[in-house]
This record gives sequence, C-alpha cells and structure tokens, in this order.
Amino acid sequence: MAGLEAETRPPSAVKRLLGKAFAAVVVLLAIGLGAAVLVRIDSRPRTHDAFLYADSAGLAPEVSGRILSLKVRDNQRVTKGQVLVVIDPEPFELRLRQARAQVAALKAQIALTGRQVAGQSSGADAAATQVGRARTQYKLAQDTLDRLSPLLGKGYVTAQQVDEARTNVQTAAAALTAATQQAQQARQMVGDTDSLEAQLAGAEASEALAERDLRLSTVVAPFDGLVVGLDIADGAYAVAGHPLFTLVKADEWYAVANFRETELSAVAAGDDATIWMMMDNGHPLQGKVDSIGWGVRPEDGGGPSLPTVGRTLSWVVVAQRFPVRIRLTAPPDSRMRIGETVTVMVRHDRR
Repeated sequence: MAGLEAETRPPSAVKRLLGKAFAAVVVLLAIGLGAAVLVRIDSRPRTHDAFLYADSAGLAPEVSGRILSLKVRDNQRVTKGQVLVVIDPEPFELRLRQARAQVAALKAQIALTGRQVAGQSSGADAAATQVGRARTQYKLAQDTLDRLSPLLGKGYVTAQQVDEARTNVQTAAAALTAATQQAQQARQMVGDTDSLEAQLAGAEASEALAERDLRLSTVVAPFDGLVVGLDIADGAYAVAGHPLFTLVKADEWYAVANFRETELSAVAAGDDATIWMMMDNGHPLQGKVDSIGWGVRPEDGGGPSLPTVGRTLSWVVVAQRFPVRIRLTAPPDSRMRIGETVTVMVRHDRR
C-alpha cells in the first residue's frame, strides 16, 4: 500500500524534496568553505602593500679633489674592492713628499742634537770628576792643617808651616767651590731631544695622514653591489663626505610588507613567505620573515627616524600597518629592483 502511495506521489513533491536537500548541502559546503577561508586568512596573511628593498650606501669620497677618472657607469654591477673613482692624486703626493721631508729633517736634527748632548754630557762628567778631585785636595789640606796645628805649641813645627797649611786649605776650598760651580753650569748646559722627539711624532702622524689621503684618492667598492644614480663625469669636483652615487648591496634582498596590526599575530620571525612580483607574477619567490617593525610614524606626526605608513581612509578608524621585513632566498639578480611592487603571503601555519 505504501509503495502504491509513493508511486502515486506527484512529481512536484519529489522535486521539492530534492531541492531542499540540495540547498542544505550547498549551505553546508558554503559554511565549511567560509570557515576554511577564514582559517587560511588567519594563518596565512596576505598583502599587496609591499615592495622590494635592499640595503644601500651613498658612496662619498673621504678626500676632496678633481675627479681624474670614473671607472664605472650608471646601473653597472661591481665587486668588492673594484676601483670606482680616481681623484687627482698629485696634491696628495706633494703633501706626502712634504711630510716625509719634514720627518727626515727632524730625524737629522735629532741625530745632530744627540751628538751635541753626548758632548755636553761628557763635559759635565769631566766637571764632576774635577769636583771629586777638588774635594779630595781640600780634605787632604784640611787633614794636614789639623795634624800640624797641635804640634805648633810643642815646637815640633814652625808657625810658617802651619800658615802654609792654612793657606793650602783656603786655596783648596776656593778650588772646590769653583769646580762645583763649573760642574753645575756644565750639567745645566746638557740639552735633550725631548722636544724634537715630540715634533718627530707629530711629523710622522702627518706623514701617515698624507699616505692615507693618497690611498683614499682611489675610491673602491666596499661590497658587491649595483651603481645607481651616477650623473657626473670626469673632471667633476668631489667633496669629501658628499655622495657621488648610491651603491646597492646586491647580495641580500628583502620584501618590505605592510601588514595590518590585526594580522601581526599570524606573523613571526622565521615564518616562510611567498612573494609575487608584479613584473613576473608567474614565478613566485620564497623568503623568510626576518623582523617586524617596532614602530611607524602616523600621518599626524610621530617620532623621528620612523618609517611612514599612511592610513588609506580618513573617515573611519582603520588598523595601522606595520612593516614586516622578509629576507628573500635565492633572489634572481636580473629581476631585482628597489621599490618594485610585490604581493606577500606569510605562511604562519607552516612553522
């Protein structure tokens, strides 16, 4: 009987049942897919607000002078130690010759003064020897007088002998005084080379600086890199401390991705990351999160030396973005450009 009722049920009722079942399945699939997408977004944050970056240095000479020869061209790749710029070395060579001549002159003067000091020291030593002799003569004369004086009353010596002994003492005392004064004067006349030695130290320092300036008149690459912003030619005047061009460090490249602060909980140092370049979207690059910025400069002001990341909306409060620095692994040299637009996805769920 039931079978008969099923067979006699209208086709429209069957279709309604099938439609409801299908709708329920679609809703469940949508809910599951939505949940999966939310989980994926939470664990794999992605941003289009990113660009390529590499460390760079403004190549400035440490000495000033006329550029004799530029050894590189703009956008050229260079290696560490390669000669980039040659500044006219003639002024530095002349200063070095002058400094070396000053050193040589002082050394000769020190040698001459040293010989003079040696002679003066010998004279002082001889004068000191004379003082010793005069002191010995005085003591001998005084001992003679002391020995003869008691004998005068006993008649063993004459008054003349005592007077002669006393005269000898006076003469010896005068000779000792004169010898002592001469020895003091001789010792005072002994010079030294201390002042000249100090001047020599200063001259040798000037010589070393002149050698350094001559060496630095040839500017070499401090690291492997790319020459950027070279817009001068031979004959230009280089000023010490003023960059001539920029040298981009080509062995390390980064992607700087600005993630919303609400996404930073899913970003950590060491996370794997995928980078898509706008110029070559079909060949994604790989990298690892190197660091997360500790601060940015808001549009309405902030601390100095902080990166500026603007908020795109002004009529509603939006999450601030913070720069995440991602080190690229095996970046292709021919495709790397500072400032190039990229898309970054961090795979926090792959830790």
